[in-house]
This record gives sequence, structure tokens and C-alpha cells, in this order.
Amino acid sequence: MLGLEAWLSLIGPAYFAYIGIAIPFVVVWAIICAALWIWNNRPSKRQGPPRSWPASLTFFVVVAACYVAAHTAVYLLVRYLAPLWA
Repeated sequence: MLGLEAWLSLIGPAYFAYIGIAIPFVVVWAIICAALWIWNNRPSKRQGPPRSWPASLTFFVVVAACYVAAHTAVYLLVRYLAPLWA
């Protein structure tokens, strides 16, 4: 289940789409949100073995790809619906 910060991060692409900002800003926003999620859920905060550097990088790439996909979907949905609201 996604945490609160993951759900709140979806406000950014919705706002960007509503005001008409380009998609590269959404991708940067998604990568920053993924980095913050990784930082807030790092193994050193929990009891468990630390991950190796390649495993951590792979995990970050997978999480960032998921964030980019979700943020792009929200962006495109709001971009499509924005003219209908105005």
C-alpha cells in the first residue's frame, strides 16, 4: 500500500497539467518524489540487513519508473479533463 507521501505527490502532476506546464517537469517531479520515498523508507530506519549498492540502485530505478508512470498517467488524465472543467 502506498504511503501518504506517494498519494500527495500526485497533486504535483495534476497541478502541472491544469496550468499547462510541460511533461519534463512532471518527470523531474516524479524522480524527486521517488528519491524522497526511497530516503524515507531506507533500511537503516528499519531493523534489517542493509542493501548492497547495486541492489539499492536497481530498487531506486524500479521505484522511479513506477513513479514516472503513475505521474504521467495523472498528468495526461488531468490534461485531458482540464478543458472540460473550464
